[in-house]
Amino acid sequence: MRRLGIIAGVVVLATALGGSPVQAEGDKSVEAVAARLVALFAEPGPTTAAQLRERVEGGVPPGALLVLLDAYRAAPRADLVDVVQGLGAYRGVEVRARALAAWAALGGTDAVAAIAAAADDGEPLVRKLAVALAAAHPSARADEIVAELLRTDPELAAHLAAESGLLVPEDPQ
Repeated sequence: MRRLGIIAGVVVLATALGGSPVQAEGDKSVEAVAARLVALFAEPGPTTAAQLRERVEGGVPPGALLVLLDAYRAAPRADLVDVVQGLGAYRGVEVRARALAAWAALGGTDAVAAIAAAADDGEPLVRKLAVALAAAHPSARADEIVAELLRTDPELAAHLAAESGLLVPEDPQ
């Protein structure tokens, strides 16, 4: 019964994300693919983990990946961290950002690794996420990563300072 509730919730979430029909597993919609991924995710065990890995590696619509990553972030599973880490390098920025946030949800060294990956990302929005993840998962190493990020990305530092209402000193050069 709980599984059906999860799948129904996934369909609603996928629809809210603006899912559209795609060619995946025949002619299934994004919502159906998302529901299948979350159903696999909800069933612990090596068999379903392998099926989930195979499905994601075989190609999944971004909307379905977003739903899967939200489910992962709500209930992280160390046995599937490799899937989330792989999606942390996804070509689409929204999937990549959600994957890094999901990876950080494991906490500890995984959170630090996700923060570092976000800080090294080429997309300013993802680098900004590194700061938010460091605030959500505080550690000395996370602070070091953010300090280095802000030192090397003055535009991001200025943007964050402006958002927080802090003054940014003028560059003397």
